[in-house]
Amino acid sequence: MARFQCVCGHSISTSGLIPNPDEWRCMSDTDYGAFAGLVNVEDVYQQSTVMYRCPASGHLWVFWRGFDEPPALYEPTALPQGWG
Repeated sequence: MARFQCVCGHSISTSGLIPNPDEWRCMSDTDYGAFAGLVNVEDVYQQSTVMYRCPASGHLWVFWRGFDEPPALYEPTALPQGWG
């Protein structure tokens, strides 16, 4: 999968530029807490969840179970009035 199309029509690249400006990594606080002292950054990288943020629409495509399963799609919504 070198690229895929967002629901907004924008093409998101999963390869090419390193670092990839559309690729994000996330990790639960519990998983992060398992690392202590000096750590190998590659170990942290491998433990993280991959997601892509569409630069055109802000949709998030999260690969919770890796690339063998379809991603979960999250759509940005407006904040309720009075927030922040």
